[in-house]
Amino acid sequence: MLALGAGLVALAAGCGTEGGPRRPAAARFSMVVAGPYGGGADRLGRFIKGDAEQAALVAGLDVVNRPDRTALGEFVGPRPPGRLLIAEPAMIATMPGGRRAGAFAGTTPLARLCGEWELLVVPAGSRLRSFDAFADVLRRDPARLVLAGRAAGGVDHMLFGLLAESLGVDPRLLRYAPHSSTGQAVAALAAGRVAAVVAGRAGLGARLRAGDLRVLAVSAPHRLGGVDAPTLLECDVHLYYADWRALIGTGRLPAADQDALTRMCREITSSARWRRMCRHNGWSPIYLDGEDFRQWLRVECARLGRVLDDLGARA
Repeated sequence: MLALGAGLVALAAGCGTEGGPRRPAAARFSMVVAGPYGGGADRLGRFIKGDAEQAALVAGLDVVNRPDRTALGEFVGPRPPGRLLIAEPAMIATMPGGRRAGAFAGTTPLARLCGEWELLVVPAGSRLRSFDAFADVLRRDPARLVLAGRAAGGVDHMLFGLLAESLGVDPRLLRYAPHSSTGQAVAALAAGRVAAVVAGRAGLGARLRAGDLRVLAVSAPHRLGGVDAPTLLECDVHLYYADWRALIGTGRLPAADQDALTRMCREITSSARWRRMCRHNGWSPIYLDGEDFRQWLRVECARLGRVLDDLGARA
């Protein structure tokens, strides 16, 4: 369960320190993003770069693309000063099992920026007409349903694991079929090779609009506009979950840089341009900084590290 109560408020609004220098003390920063040019983390990183440089919030910010499976490991290893990282939950799975709960230990968490809520979908003609029907089958015979999403150990797989735990089902009993993209997972759903898919709303857009899919539940703490489906909380599953992205600094980031970079994040995410960019990409602004963010990140890493171990996911 993702820290209900205070944690629920934290997903809606963040807090941070006021004051501090407007520009970081370091002349330039490089920002590591996982994945190729044009991917989600890359789009976010380049938006931050453009706004930060245009508003003179930093002297310079370079975007450095690294492979998904090595970005975090390289960042937490020996590294030069002045490096930042766009962190995301899928990175936790790239760490060895014993290090997942502290995946970002030794870093300086700055701010959680945005996230994408996940949808649990079945074909429009599926016999699973509600989340309760899906949950009933999963409880009685977990291996009966072939579940699909993106990579094994990735954000979709983790949500299925968290769902299983919340329903009292051993996550290791799930039959999960990983796919290289949401599009491929949905194609498998349409072909009848899998029973249900978990994915972000943006990747399901065309099929949702065509009426090909039924949404059984959403992973947000509130209902999503334009989606006729309950939240998991409404289905008596005390869980919510986002594919979040955050900005992380190196472990010995000077205090002046911490303050100025946090201010940079706050200023960028308070603009109308930021809100438009989030809508365009299917992201929700879930800004959080300061001690609230540091505590949230520790809880989140522990939660996801545990479910990855329970799923038997390997780095």
